[in-house]
Amino acid sequence: MREGAESLLAMARLAVRGLRPPKTGGAARSAPRRRIAVERRGTVPPPERIDAYLRATDGTRIAAFQGPEGRVPPVYSATWETRAALSLLTQVADSLPSFGGVIHLESETIPLRPFHPGDRVRSRVELERAEETPRGVRLQVASRHWNGADQLCSEGSAVYLVRSRGGDGASRGVRGPDREGTPGAPEASWEEVARWEVGGGAGRRYARASGDYNPIHLWGWTARVFGYRRPILHGYCIEAMVAHALIEHRLRGDPAALRRLRIAFRAPLLLPARVRLLVGDAGGRRVFRVAPDVGGKPFAEGDFTAE
Repeated sequence: MREGAESLLAMARLAVRGLRPPKTGGAARSAPRRRIAVERRGTVPPPERIDAYLRATDGTRIAAFQGPEGRVPPVYSATWETRAALSLLTQVADSLPSFGGVIHLESETIPLRPFHPGDRVRSRVELERAEETPRGVRLQVASRHWNGADQLCSEGSAVYLVRSRGGDGASRGVRGPDREGTPGAPEASWEEVARWEVGGGAGRRYARASGDYNPIHLWGWTARVFGYRRPILHGYCIEAMVAHALIEHRLRGDPAALRRLRIAFRAPLLLPARVRLLVGDAGGRRVFRVAPDVGGKPFAEGDFTAE
């Protein structure tokens, strides 16, 4: 697969950069100073590839996604965004001298019209903002995805932290993402709507379905290189699992009813794990949390808009 090979090559370049000794005697990190964009063209994969994605994200029970005429899941656009974002990161890698891994902090997905298997796709990811933080460089990107008729089908944004090595304890141990500026879910009356047993190989399964082979998601030994004692689940996999559970249990199985989903990742979801999805209402906002099976702080939280 040309797209998969391209993503692997980009990830390999970033991983090799992450294994280099950190520079000393100068600035430990710097934010990119230019606004850049990456565009990619392709087609929606066939139903069997979509099915692999649904198996990796617990969406196989939703009838609207099934068959050659089925709708593409609303967060599937993240797979195209990931490929373009990896290419974007390789372009700014020289301005990240202490590269120590990439963490997904938050994202927002706004489905506008459905894709279907075989549709032509044009994706654009643009670097909107870059800022230095004590833990590395925080990058905000915007994404848009069009069909072959040049109709905008999906748009969104994401925030990534490119961690620094060799300073501020950035790569020692497991730490959650920065909380400043991220969408939160205030206290609410919570109801459990889904529960998942996420196996140790979930990261590899999602990587095969999405093309995102970030080593922190694959095996314990590749995750430990970047400071994690076990592999962690992809943020976009968690977001897709949330979207599918909401569609199945709150939106009558209708993907079109989900108009917007915003999520912030509060702590790494180390694999394997038992987790649950809690949904509530907070001042008129529909909010959710992805939390441990028993007690503990949430792995992710956010809100959604639906018909």
